[in-house]
Amino acid sequence: MVHLEKHNSKLWENVDSPPQIIVRMAKESLYEWQFMQKAKQHCQTPLSAVTWEKPPPTSLKCNVDCALFNNNFITGYGFCFRDFSGQFVTGLSNFEPSSSSLAEAEALGLFKAVQFAIDKNMFSVVFESDSKFVVDMINFAFVPHNETGDIISRCKNLLAARNNYTVRHVRRQANRVAHTIARASLSHPSPHIFSDVPDYLYSLIIIEMA
Repeated sequence: MVHLEKHNSKLWENVDSPPQIIVRMAKESLYEWQFMQKAKQHCQTPLSAVTWEKPPPTSLKCNVDCALFNNNFITGYGFCFRDFSGQFVTGLSNFEPSSSSLAEAEALGLFKAVQFAIDKNMFSVVFESDSKFVVDMINFAFVPHNETGDIISRCKNLLAARNNYTVRHVRRQANRVAHTIARASLSHPSPHIFSDVPDYLYSLIIIEMA
């Protein structure tokens, strides 16, 4: 909810935006807020109990997140693949100019992560996002008729042919690595593929391997 409130405040502060963009972003923010109110009853896990969990021995886990910059006119996203021991495998950060809503940015990050896994011939992957709105749209039949829905549909099409790819929701406390990569996306060339753990992630990766 805090993330969405920050998004809404930036939306209304962006007085130079074309009216049609402001209206679209406001509608998508309202739709997401309403969806999240209905989902609250499923999010009662105490924060102290939320930690990142390792994937099964035969799978990789990919955590993905997004970040909005410059009054939502730059979308950044990042994702990280780790193996069953928690070892860093690879990751990516990217940013691009856009007028995205929060939900649209989250959907874009997930779509890019799935696309990356397919391109790298990854066989079995558990994708995790802290956007319950996006994850539920992926896993259920209903898709909104807007820009976010278009990205969701493309993502679902990729996943349909990959029985060993699953998408799950996690709390933000279990998604800190992806969140950190997304927040740092402007600090790297676009796009930037990580073959080694960046310095700002090292301690967090070690903690979550324990």
